[in-house]
Amino acid sequence: MSRGSPIAILLVVLPLVAGGSCRIQGDAPDLDGQVVRLTLLHTSDIHSRLLPYYMDVGVVDRGLGLDQDNAPFGGASRLAFLLRRERAAAGRVMHIDTGDPFQGAPIFNMFHGEAEFRFLSEVGVDAMVVGNHEFDAGAENLARQLDEWAGFQALAANYLFRDPSFPGTNRLGELIQPYSIYNLEGLRVGVIGMGDVSSMHSILETGNSTGITPLDPVQTAQSYIDLVKPMVDVVILATHLGLSLDEKVIRGTTGADVVLGGHLHIVLHPPKVVQDCQTEEIRSATGCTPRPVVLDHAGAFMKYLGRLDLLVEQVDGDWEVISHSHRMIPVDATVPEDPVVADMMRLYVEEMDRIVNVGQVIGYAPNIVRRFGGDGGDSALGNLVATSMWIRQGIQTDFALTNTTGIRADLPAGVVTIEDIFNVFPFDNTITTMFLTGEEVQELFDYVAHRTTIRGCQSQAQIAGAKVTLTCGICEETGQEGCAPEIRIGSPVGTETWDDVPQISPDGVYELATNNYIAGGGSGYHMLRRNTTQQDSGVPQRDAAIAFIRAGEPCMEPTACISDGDCGPYGSCVCNGLWMWSGGSCVEVDENCTDRFCVLDECIDDLAVHYAGIVGGADADVCSWRNWSADECSTLPCIDETIEAAEDGRIEVEI
Repeated sequence: MSRGSPIAILLVVLPLVAGGSCRIQGDAPDLDGQVVRLTLLHTSDIHSRLLPYYMDVGVVDRGLGLDQDNAPFGGASRLAFLLRRERAAAGRVMHIDTGDPFQGAPIFNMFHGEAEFRFLSEVGVDAMVVGNHEFDAGAENLARQLDEWAGFQALAANYLFRDPSFPGTNRLGELIQPYSIYNLEGLRVGVIGMGDVSSMHSILETGNSTGITPLDPVQTAQSYIDLVKPMVDVVILATHLGLSLDEKVIRGTTGADVVLGGHLHIVLHPPKVVQDCQTEEIRSATGCTPRPVVLDHAGAFMKYLGRLDLLVEQVDGDWEVISHSHRMIPVDATVPEDPVVADMMRLYVEEMDRIVNVGQVIGYAPNIVRRFGGDGGDSALGNLVATSMWIRQGIQTDFALTNTTGIRADLPAGVVTIEDIFNVFPFDNTITTMFLTGEEVQELFDYVAHRTTIRGCQSQAQIAGAKVTLTCGICEETGQEGCAPEIRIGSPVGTETWDDVPQISPDGVYELATNNYIAGGGSGYHMLRRNTTQQDSGVPQRDAAIAFIRAGEPCMEPTACISDGDCGPYGSCVCNGLWMWSGGSCVEVDENCTDRFCVLDECIDDLAVHYAGIVGGADADVCSWRNWSADECSTLPCIDETIEAAEDGRIEVEI
């Protein structure tokens, strides 16, 4: 029976296999009366961070063991070393990935998931849940990558696939299974996959049909627990649902022992313990007694490898988790590289450099440019992005708006490369323009206010050419959850302030620049999808941001100088040729300088380290590169308030 059939979810009985063959490690001993250890290695939301990267380590990550001095972080070869080491140190062990290995770095944009699946296959992942971003290059692409590169079982029990035998239907219904069963030296473990629900609906709404119908996660989970439980000793739900839905599934079901989750990029350390059998529906249907279920999330972006060790034993004839311990293992520069995976990644890096020079430097950021605002309103990076869309040659609309969640990373302080912009814009979204009436503009920002309200009062849009106030909470006038009482479109001129710019008129007509994802109704922007005046410019948001940055001025005007004192507290008076490696140190040779100029001090240091890191990182190399850096920093665009990379109050969130 095809999984395209609505009743297949209840009747399908799959062979006890993982990836086409039963996973058996050694002989199967008699485990009666024994306490058995089961080790679960957990990764999630890798988001294509197969190559090491730099980031600003926050308080939470520091508490989990990441140290800024141990940058860069992530990287497939380092994670591979940890996975092989932890497997070798464990007995009964599984590696489960809970979704979204795709999307988030240039390697995905260029190879569409091939590198991610090859990596997971090489390190021997036992099962991977299908996340929402696995569909970003289309369902056909996911089917092709699974077919060609996946040496593991892809799981999603709560996706009802269109019958693969129908003409034009992809093969996902054959390649993705609801569960797998593993025999680990006599301990039988069932893993049931649960894919994301909310984002799948969004994908379907935008017209990018995947041939999949998401199913209710609670009912589906219970159906498969009931199916798998008699055949196994331990039941694991591996999900890409997010924390709140994981907890809802646990409370509304009975029979699972462990839930490994993903999707929201959080870490649970220690794991939560949630009681199942909490709803009236499940109690009346099964007569169940509440049991503790271990719930674990392992973060994102390959910053950590999660290790969950369980002790299980038979209690009244059923296997139960009697205790657990948990570790989050940082993936940083202190971890050696696995040579096999390092060689694999090197081939992709060389090809990326051939296609697009992702390491090309485009600007310098004196401070980190954040995608979220400090007070919940506009953000520094959001203002830069929206402005780059708004004033783009050939666009130049009345105002611009982009969704905050489409900006996927901060810009790091220091040297900014094309790869950094890819990390900000992993999606290949283009700029779309359209005309809206004043009433439609009001509906648009009321919806932004609603999304802001339900997402912690952090503005869910970033804008340019407008000033907006969002009410986070119930609005007195409308009784609705979120509204926008102030919307001004235009910009102050001369001595004007925003108070001099009139509020929108219901009968007015305003031209909007946005991205094609929300223009098509993505993230619930249905009022934009209905608009019939849309024109897709074909200009990628990424390209608009790069061009906008490149048009900026250097952080310090390269004026003529005699000494550092002429350059202020943050500048140096330099020339190309000033530095020379001599006697084991980098010394200044003043006689090599004739025409000196002022340059931002930090730019010289950071750029020299950046270039030396590419071709050689010894102190002598850094010294040599300082001369080149001095010239480049005199013209390298500065990413700061001069190009709108600063919060300025254009969005105010009132609570």
